[in-house]
Amino acid sequence: METNIVFHILGMPVSDNVLWTWIIMAVLIVGSWIFTRNLKRIPTGFQHVIELAVDGIEGLVVRDIGDKGKAFVPFILTLGLFILFANFAGMLPMGVSPTASLSTTAALAVLVFLVSHGAEIKEKGLKAYLKGYVDPFFILLPLNIIGEISKVLSHAFRLYGNLFGGGIILGIIYMFIPYVVPGVLNVWFGFFQGIIQTAVFVMLAIVYIQVRL
Repeated sequence: METNIVFHILGMPVSDNVLWTWIIMAVLIVGSWIFTRNLKRIPTGFQHVIELAVDGIEGLVVRDIGDKGKAFVPFILTLGLFILFANFAGMLPMGVSPTASLSTTAALAVLVFLVSHGAEIKEKGLKAYLKGYVDPFFILLPLNIIGEISKVLSHAFRLYGNLFGGGIILGIIYMFIPYVVPGVLNVWFGFFQGIIQTAVFVMLAIVYIQVRL
């Protein structure tokens, strides 16, 4: 996929993918500040929606990981919101979905890898963590390492492939039936697929963390 350079900062090129990643990050930061600056003990209005969403994610994480999972709720929420907004960005005029770029999904997959393995080291200690790669036999070390790398790759390619592949399909349809039909399909794909792919990525992240603990 060709990279579109939007501008340069100190001689460094900034692609549309990076630009929209920054935009989404800014929206999430500002939005989080706006919606949480006046929280009340007894929720009213939009605070109900926020608390329902947080409680739902917390219940999901705790159900799979246990009480220790509460520490990962902010990470899971942030991850899910970023992916959801990134998926939806492609629906906007001139918008670009960062998650349709392998560099973005790979970075997210590596982030999940670091959090899950870091949590295991904190929980069990470095010695027990390293020992897990050679149990029950030392000869399994290469296979265990390959297995962990394959998890990162599959996690990254699953989200990237679905978003990028959907864009290609819409492009092909647009060549044969321009304007109306592709527009409707774009809304359907961007909305429903955006939600589905976010849920899948987040669920896998929870599972990967649960497995390491």
